[in-house]
This record gives sequence, structure tokens and C-alpha cells, in this order.
Amino acid sequence: MAAVLALSVGGGAGFVGLSAARSAAQSVFDTQYAEFLSTRADAGDAFDSAQSALESAKTTLADSEGKVLTEDSRTALADAITAAESRVKDAAGELTATSERAEAAAFVEVGVLDSGSGLRESAATLASLSLTTVTDVSTVADQLAGPVAAVTAAMAVWQSEQDRILRERYTNHVHAVGWIPELDECKGSVDLTAHYGTPAIAEHWSCGGKNFPDEPGTIITLTGERAGTYRVDGIVMMLNQRRATVADIPHGYDLIYQTCQNGQSSTMSLTALTKLD
Repeated sequence: MAAVLALSVGGGAGFVGLSAARSAAQSVFDTQYAEFLSTRADAGDAFDSAQSALESAKTTLADSEGKVLTEDSRTALADAITAAESRVKDAAGELTATSERAEAAAFVEVGVLDSGSGLRESAATLASLSLTTVTDVSTVADQLAGPVAAVTAAMAVWQSEQDRILRERYTNHVHAVGWIPELDECKGSVDLTAHYGTPAIAEHWSCGGKNFPDEPGTIITLTGERAGTYRVDGIVMMLNQRRATVADIPHGYDLIYQTCQNGQSSTMSLTALTKLD
């Protein structure tokens, strides 16, 4: 009986010791796991910020296409985006792998007679985990800020130039619908559509015809009759007034502008225009 009693007392002391060791290990594990979760949360915020900056930079690059005077700033931004994408990709890999290792370490089976060795090993594993690459990716926003600002500034310069061109863009006033009498008034172009059977305006060379642009791609503004923005498609036909008739006027264009080159009726030019708005 004494032997049994002694064994019972000894076993109780051992159980208490195991329980205390296990509790201590649990405390270490809980602390380490909480620290990891906090670190991962901070790293996740840094990663999200980097991704947001990267997507914003990509949007700026896409939006700037055709809206800068030179491609230098866009090329620099594209290079910066490529470098940032590589960093974000590495960070994503580290975040995934580290999270998986942490999740594996967090599942620890602890038996009644366990002293907590598994908990201590898991705590050590958690302590060894690194999210440095993810945390460092927070500098991606700074890495992209300069190139993005340069492209934004280049776009502003381009827009300023477009505004200047718009202000200085050639404007032609179609002052009346009519025929020879209205042309001779020399107040601007005259709408001859009714006479030609196709949308057409005309102007004497000396009254403004010599200033009308015929370079294809030129954007002009018409006011008055036929008001709108037009693209010049170039001279599509030259006619000699002595031999040509209305039947020779080309059809199928949004608008035709007629003038006599150098004031000569033998070189009557017909410039096609496409209406833009």
C-alpha cells in the first residue's frame, strides 16, 4: 500500500511538472504566433500598398499613350514598372510560402503527457520566418513616384500644346448659303451645296482661299454654316472651270472646299474634309 501511495504521489508531482512545462511552452508559442501575425499584417499592408502603386503606375502609362511629345518619360516609367513587378512578384512568393509554413507550424498536437516540446519547436519555426522581402516592397511606391510624376508632367506639356494648337487652329467662317454674289462679298466661305448636289463650300483665293490648309491630317474649325471640327484629307481633284461642269464635282465626302489656286480658274482645287464633331 505504501508503495502504491508513493507511486501515486510521485506520479502527481510529475504530471504537475509536465503541465507547467506545457503551459510555459504554450505561452511562448502564443507570444511568437501573435508576433508573427502582427508582422504578417504589416507586411500585407506594405504589399497591398505596393500593388496599388503598381496598378496606378500602369494606368498612368496606358493613359499617356499618344499624349506626350516624346517617349522618354514613358520609357522610363515602363522600365520602373518592370522592376517593380519583379519585386512585387518576389514579395508575393515570400508572403505565400511564409504564410503556409506558419499555418503548418500553428497546428500542434499536444497530449496530456506532453511537456510542450512541439509547441517550442513551432515557436522556434515561427521566430525563424522572414517577411523581409514583403516588408521592403513598401518602397515600390517611392520607386514609381518619380517616373509617374515625370509622365504626368509630360502629359501636361502635351495637353498645353494641344490647347495652344486649338487656340491657334485655322478657323474658316462659312458666312452664307448662296452662289456667286455671296462669294464676291468676300466675307468668308459660301455654302454651295444646293448648286453642287453634294456638301460643298467655296471661297475666292484672294478672299481667304490661299490660307485654307490642304495638308492631310490638319484639323480645322468651321463656323457659321456647316459649323464643326473637320480633318483635312487633302486635295482630291483639280478642275479647269472652262471645261468642267457640276457633274465633275466628286461626291462621297463629308464636305468639299473649293478655291481657285493662285486665283486661276484653270486650277480649281477641291479639298476633301471629314467631319469630326
